Amino acid sequence: MFTGIIEELGQITSIIRHDTDARLTVRGPLSVSDAKVGDSISVEGVCLTVAELHADGFTADVMGETLRASTLGDRA
Repeated sequence: MFTGIIEELGQITSIIRHDTDARLTVRGPLSVSDAKVGDSISVEGVCLTVAELHADGFTADVMGETLRASTLGDRA
């Protein structure tokens, strides 16, 4: 369940665009302090599933429809 609590202001550090989707890396050490692969973290209002965890952030795959329908598409 989404509680609407904002933990921190993260930073998109990498976007690798593919033909129809993208791989996005976000720096947000507080957000991942208790996260695990498979968890959802909201980025610009889009719930992204954590595919990889890093010490200070995470990586997620973003499908083409999400890029088209959200502000994340403007970044890629």
